[in-house]
Amino acid sequence: MLGKRLKKGDTIGIIAPASCTSYEKVLEAKKNIENMGYRVILGECTKKAWYSYAGTDEERAKEINDFFKNKEIDAIICMRGGYGCNRLVELVDFQIIKENPKIFIGYSDITTLHMAINEKTGLVTFHGPMAVSNFLNGYNEETYRHFMEVLSVPQEKRELKNFSKNLEIINGGKCQGKVVGGNLATLIATLGTEYDLDYNGKILFLEEIGEKTYKIDRFLNQLKKHGVFEKIKGVILGDFRNCPPDSEKDMSLLEVFYDYFRDLRKPVVFNFESGHSEPMLTLPLGALCEIDGDNRKITILENVVD
Repeated sequence: MLGKRLKKGDTIGIIAPASCTSYEKVLEAKKNIENMGYRVILGECTKKAWYSYAGTDEERAKEINDFFKNKEIDAIICMRGGYGCNRLVELVDFQIIKENPKIFIGYSDITTLHMAINEKTGLVTFHGPMAVSNFLNGYNEETYRHFMEVLSVPQEKRELKNFSKNLEIINGGKCQGKVVGGNLATLIATLGTEYDLDYNGKILFLEEIGEKTYKIDRFLNQLKKHGVFEKIKGVILGDFRNCPPDSEKDMSLLEVFYDYFRDLRKPVVFNFESGHSEPMLTLPLGALCEIDGDNRKITILENVVD
């Protein structure tokens, strides 16, 4: 299931399903998105604060439901991540989303919503930039260009190329499957719940920020114990920003990756420029994807917008 392609003049709704921020930043992002050629509707939660959240769980969930239901809104972009989506996911009306498919964009804590929407509705969603996190003054042009290219131009086959870094290989080979996942710590919080993914035959995408390597090890070990690595076809490791060892005795990040994946006998690539990174690639989640480890390529094999 696909949302319709984004065109100049369309209306983008900005929602706040996780942490709060200053309303001045929201207005700055709104102005910049309007200057890109779109109408913008702000959710009420973009100006609210309840503890560290952008409103109560009920208010933030209602905003998600209302924006999907709203026929004036063509695409939904999240304000920012932080924390809060796993508190409200059971209040999201997935039937409304099924009946009103549209582009949905975010990353980090928004992983919880991507996973649930992909699994419960079949809608392709987008691990991509957020309003306040990525579109304040001085925003990265490459992030914006790729975001608009993916959301605006239907394409049956699209290679996702890094901006500057080389895509690195842990295991070569080729595989195909629907790409799912997102932020590693957020994904771990869903394991064993009704909002967990069906990992069978999927390609698993993971990214992270600000976690020591022993915690990355712990998270990957949890996935291993749940049998996730046996079920998937391959792995894409995105940006792991600021994830150093906690002490000189700890493994480096690459040593952790190699320890878990070198004997997997499935394609595993790392250094993919998507996550808490600038510039940032927009990755369609729930779309058919191919990893070609031997030729260092990641390709989406179907249209992701109507």
